[in-house]
Amino acid sequence: MSTSCNYEKITGAFTSSDGVSTVPYYLYVPNGNPFAVLQISHGMCEYIERYEKEGFVSALCEAGIVVCGNDHLGHGPTVSDDDLGFFTDYEKLTEDLHLLNGIVKKRYPSLPYILFGHSMGSFVARDYVTKFDDIDGAVFSGTTAGDQPLGAAKMLAGLICKLKGKTHRSKLLDKLAFGSYNKGFESENDKVSWLSRDASVRQHYNNDKYCGFMFTATAMRELFKLLISISSAEWVEKVPISLPVFIVSGDKDPLADGGEGIKTLYEALDDHEMNELKMKLYPEARHEIYNDLCRTEALNDLIEWVKEVSEGVVACRSYNSIPFGKVELT
Repeated sequence: MSTSCNYEKITGAFTSSDGVSTVPYYLYVPNGNPFAVLQISHGMCEYIERYEKEGFVSALCEAGIVVCGNDHLGHGPTVSDDDLGFFTDYEKLTEDLHLLNGIVKKRYPSLPYILFGHSMGSFVARDYVTKFDDIDGAVFSGTTAGDQPLGAAKMLAGLICKLKGKTHRSKLLDKLAFGSYNKGFESENDKVSWLSRDASVRQHYNNDKYCGFMFTATAMRELFKLLISISSAEWVEKVPISLPVFIVSGDKDPLADGGEGIKTLYEALDDHEMNELKMKLYPEARHEIYNDLCRTEALNDLIEWVKEVSEGVVACRSYNSIPFGKVELT
């Protein structure tokens, strides 16, 4: 357990839904009385404590939001170097989010509960909302419409698994998945310029051994399977229309096809007649809007949206009014 200027950090672990792995989780409790819980489903090749290091956690705690999250299988400092980027079933990622939800709700059974997913974590979050009904809102950050040739990619990954083994790391698959993302940013001489305009964020990422590693062929196969599932018309039909959803990205995010993929997803959900659906694209921002030059605006938009959803939940449950706040970042 540790403390910061505006929150207490609590760590723990649980047995994964795979029945074997130990999954670390992190709980950040703000000073004072919180008004909501936000659970992070982190992106590919990163981990929960990165959100603490880059200021995301502090900003939300300052506003009165409890933040929690677990490292996905194959991610984070508790995983051996050999197992970084390795998992065998994407559904276990979704089920692990559900296990953490249960743990945190024992501590905060009455607070509104928001699931926040970024990048690959948004794919897992999108899978979650069609399988579990224990959240009050969902945020999909840096997601995609999934309009790539995913079937062929999945078949190729499966073939490589058979020929090279389940833990093989394929440069071909890595290039297939990410090869074009840095196009247009070559002048910055940084292979991860597509993540953010902030060079210091990219430097932190490049210097962190728990970021930017290569997925195994097995995990890549599962990633493509997940994308196929959440990109289907069947997925849209399963999304609860009463669930508030906020879709966000930078309009220079290559994963979101420069914002076009976000618009496609929004339109599909809008046609589904969602009751509370919101989208925002941040001009010139790239993949990680909360680590980009628009971070203050993006964080305050997120806090305001969580506030609005929480107020709706409070009204439905006839709770007393609760305080909210904004954050100013430098």
